[in-house]
Amino acid sequence: MRRTKKLTLLIMVALIGSLAGCGGTNSESLVGEKNKHIHTESKENSSFSTFPKTITHLKGETVVEAKPIKIAAPYIAFVDYLAVLDEYPIAAQGVDMIRSNFPSLSERVNGKDIMDLGMEVDLERLLSAQPDLIIAADDMKDQYEKLSQIAPTVIFPQAGDWRETLLKIATVIGKEDKAESVLADFDRKSAEYKQQLTFRNEESVMFVMYGGKEQFITWTDGRFDPFYKGLGLKQVEGMISEGPLSLEGLVKLNPDHLFVINNWQTPVQGGVKEAMKNSKVWNSLNAVKNNHMYELEDPSLPGPMALAKIDGIEEIMKALKK
Repeated sequence: MRRTKKLTLLIMVALIGSLAGCGGTNSESLVGEKNKHIHTESKENSSFSTFPKTITHLKGETVVEAKPIKIAAPYIAFVDYLAVLDEYPIAAQGVDMIRSNFPSLSERVNGKDIMDLGMEVDLERLLSAQPDLIIAADDMKDQYEKLSQIAPTVIFPQAGDWRETLLKIATVIGKEDKAESVLADFDRKSAEYKQQLTFRNEESVMFVMYGGKEQFITWTDGRFDPFYKGLGLKQVEGMISEGPLSLEGLVKLNPDHLFVINNWQTPVQGGVKEAMKNSKVWNSLNAVKNNHMYELEDPSLPGPMALAKIDGIEEIMKALKK
């Protein structure tokens, strides 16, 4: 039971980056953790996707003899990265949670036959899937030997820089070209959208998640940099800390544009706009008065995953270009 609670907390921190009602998160330390140790033996002599290759990761080195066909991902976020690479695991953590709470990723995995390993990963189920590669996160470092007995295993940080993580996973499965193409397309779109949004340069933008009872959750650790810097958006002035923020505190910051991200832990029936429509304090916000408050359905936006950024710029662009 204690492990189940621990895993749930880790998922909340890494995927959403918030915990309603807490004074903040430990995601800054997670996001700041960089894994610089990935390489391939064959990279200098032939194409990136040539096998065998040796991958250096958080628990040492693992030789991947051939391009993996049956991949297991006992960590939800890595399902996201695999989906971006048009690769789908045969077994993964939290498949039911993905389908019910994360619409962007759910759309990608729809129709795919993926064994649900549960939130507390069931190693017997993992064994029965007979994977030829396991891509696990550092919350399972203490089970590395058991995982390695099932299949060759690599261990990566739970919430590293999303671009680095995408390239690491792509290297393991031989899809470096696909990852580079995805990142190049993301950069091209960001530059294009940034140019189209120059008329918003002087208008402040803020991202929050609703925690219930007129409380919001904010972040200052750079997780929205792909949007602020990539799209040239102006951050709201006066924000000095992250964590819970009252409605009154939000009014003091008073952003010109407010993005409210869906909180899968405390969903609001009908949405925040409907729930708050009779609040005079809420209606005094510039963003609300000017119809510049936008609700984002996917709660993974504050997380480190690739889809959170790739789909995120599309949603933000759609809202701000009006």
